[in-house]
Amino acid sequence: MRFTFALTSLSLALALSACGDDGGDTTTDAATTDDTSTGTTTGEPTTAAPTTGPTTTGTTTGEPGTSTTTTGEPDTTTTTTDETTGDENAPIVVEGFSHPESILIDPVDGVYLVSNIGGNPDAVDDNGFISRVLPDGTIEELQWISGEAGDFTLDAPKGMAIVEDILYVADITVVRKFDRVTGEHLGDIEVEGASFLNDLSPDADGNVYVSDTNTQSIHKIDPLDAVSLLISDDQLAGPNGLYIDGEVVMVVGYDGQTVWRIGLVDPMPYDFTLLPTGGLDGIVGTGFGWLVSSWDAEAVYYRSDIIQRDLETVIEGISSPADIEFDSANNRILVPRLLADTIEFHYFTGI
Repeated sequence: MRFTFALTSLSLALALSACGDDGGDTTTDAATTDDTSTGTTTGEPTTAAPTTGPTTTGTTTGEPGTSTTTTGEPDTTTTTTDETTGDENAPIVVEGFSHPESILIDPVDGVYLVSNIGGNPDAVDDNGFISRVLPDGTIEELQWISGEAGDFTLDAPKGMAIVEDILYVADITVVRKFDRVTGEHLGDIEVEGASFLNDLSPDADGNVYVSDTNTQSIHKIDPLDAVSLLISDDQLAGPNGLYIDGEVVMVVGYDGQTVWRIGLVDPMPYDFTLLPTGGLDGIVGTGFGWLVSSWDAEAVYYRSDIIQRDLETVIEGISSPADIEFDSANNRILVPRLLADTIEFHYFTGI
């Protein structure tokens, strides 16, 4: 089934269409609700908020606008194929989330931070939250930072970035700041003219760049929280995932198939790579290449910058792969499956 809407920006319903009619795959059925990636105007599927908790235990349709059946406490069970096959490198599946959009590794303690949209990705409903997950799949704290529980607002958190001890979180039209260690709210940065802030990536000087999918724009936030426009260009096709690579930012758009490179000083986009499919959400460097998630392909692509070879599909059959992360310490690709309310860890060495 395909859904179309009047606006050409990244739409959650369009993202959903990349997953098929049921939004699921052979491993885990998708729950309802993107990188990357809101209502009928953005790059995330439109869904109603869970009613009693983020753990999906009932029947879901994978279609926009449907409710998720939940029951009580979150299910923090991890599922690993090695339990039956003995494969220690089998994927780990962690359940119990609520439309997880992005995963970020805390570079100091190695914990995984997971942003949960909670309800609709453009809804001002203050029910978003951020989880802390250990590398073994244990959910250390499901609602470590919570809009509902805190004295601050957190509506629909998506991309995240850490600079020193500050955690930056993209939240519709605002970038929110939290203490990396305690989760304390440190303030908000309003991005004038923003419509659907999506992904974040920092440079070596402490500047943070944020994509705005609906306005075809990328903004720069300096260490003093001053906001400026880096670029606005329709070629970016719903800019979603960002990854800073030296003096350039690599960008993928949900409505296109291109990996763009844009200079941080001279922001002129040039076509770097054309991918086989669209619905692009997350992009992350590995130190020896880069990875991109695609809703349309239900896959994660990889290209090596060291071994010159063609683009490879390294994960297949994984619906709604949103803003991915790479854990070099554990040789893993971390994939939030937005519509399935799960996150997955896939063994990957880049070889």
